[in-house]
Amino acid sequence: MRPSIVIVYAIALAIVVGGEIRIRGKVRKRYSSHRRHRAVLPPCDFNETIINDEWSLMEAIGQSKFIFTGKVLNVKKFRSEDGSRKKSNLYTVYLRRLLKGDLSDLRTFVKLEGSQETLSGSTLLVERAGARDACAPAPRPRLSAIFLSDGAGALAGSARPPSPRLRILTDPVPLTLYHLDRVNAAVKDCKETIQILSFTQFK
Repeated sequence: MRPSIVIVYAIALAIVVGGEIRIRGKVRKRYSSHRRHRAVLPPCDFNETIINDEWSLMEAIGQSKFIFTGKVLNVKKFRSEDGSRKKSNLYTVYLRRLLKGDLSDLRTFVKLEGSQETLSGSTLLVERAGARDACAPAPRPRLSAIFLSDGAGALAGSARPPSPRLRILTDPVPLTLYHLDRVNAAVKDCKETIQILSFTQFK
């Protein structure tokens, strides 16, 4: 009889231990899933003021040395190395079309050249200072946007030379037909204004 009792006890113990392991596994899985869910942040909203307000748009266009469209290949947050330790968004952009600026000047920031004539198909790094912690950088990868840059290289005072990157003045503008029409019209008006001022000065 004793061997039978030992076998019964062993089977009962195996059932109890197995049940506890399964329960712990399920709790751990739910906890990991909940933790991953909390890590997903919503994309940051784009402030339409710069597009809808005429003066804000003209001011941004006037301050921009380069304006171009491109597709976001990658975006990440990082802490600046200029001593301030503030967070910035760093975009890897596939260049589509240059709307304002000189191609020869832009070549300095191109990481991988595409077309030699238009630079279309090139990739470059673009930095936007002041990353927000409560939301994910927008636009997300595979989406296109309009980038307005003053032409300054970011992290110029860094201790170690960074990869060439452009500093942008505003958040990337989502590429829509309306936004593109507004920016193109503002670039055209800005050029005409400069031509008029130059003509009056030499008249």
